[in-house]
Amino acid sequence: MPIITLTTDFGLEDEYVGVMKGIILGRAPAAEVIDLTHLIPPQDIKRAAILIQSAWKYFPARTIHIIVVDPGVGTRRQVILVKKQERLFLAPDNGILSLLGNDNSQAYAVTNKNLFLEKISNTFHGRDIFAPVAAALANGLSPAEVGPEIAFKHLIKLAWPEIVVNKREIRGEVVYVDHFGNLITNIHYKLLPPVFQQNLPEFNLRIKGHLIKKINICYKDGKEAKPMALFNSNNYLEISLKNGSAAQLLAGKCGDNVKICPTK
Repeated sequence: MPIITLTTDFGLEDEYVGVMKGIILGRAPAAEVIDLTHLIPPQDIKRAAILIQSAWKYFPARTIHIIVVDPGVGTRRQVILVKKQERLFLAPDNGILSLLGNDNSQAYAVTNKNLFLEKISNTFHGRDIFAPVAAALANGLSPAEVGPEIAFKHLIKLAWPEIVVNKREIRGEVVYVDHFGNLITNIHYKLLPPVFQQNLPEFNLRIKGHLIKKINICYKDGKEAKPMALFNSNNYLEISLKNGSAAQLLAGKCGDNVKICPTK
């Protein structure tokens, strides 16, 4: 059974998501359609890029991921298909796949109009292009049949905040705020030098003038009304609040600077 996931900023109030599912299931009735989320903040390409980078690896080979956060819909921006480790990613070429990496990934420009709906609107390519193309892929269409292969390195890349790593400190920033008010940073555990990895409880974290005196292992280690830091399930550093919202407590937002340094 082919699996198709949907990630959009369409919300749940309107018919957009349901219509996409109708197109997919009308053309590929054996497909299983899974909603990753439709609550990406409107036009937040970076948030969608982070989400799909975190989620794709937990789906089996041959899964088709549709990601539609598309401020450029109706313009000359490309629709692209990327194949990575036996998964397919169908998205606008606006940087939304920037975090997938280019390790032997193949990319195609989606130009085969025979796969699209007969009439293409300038505002709803999710319905008119993405859904019918995904259905065709679920039915066994080869990626090469959607259009010409293009160099992955030439796809649009988002500008990502720089991470500074040395023996004295690590500096990054908040890149998104999740549903619980956790402030997720771009500092990944694998980027830490060995001295940091071996002695995490002995390091302080600073954000917006607040000092967090240790990096915890799990949420239960936190104290009520006191922000805490830990590495989350995707191994990114996050600032959290036990039974509350760190974003609300700290007035935290994307772009806030974060620094880890030794206690001594």
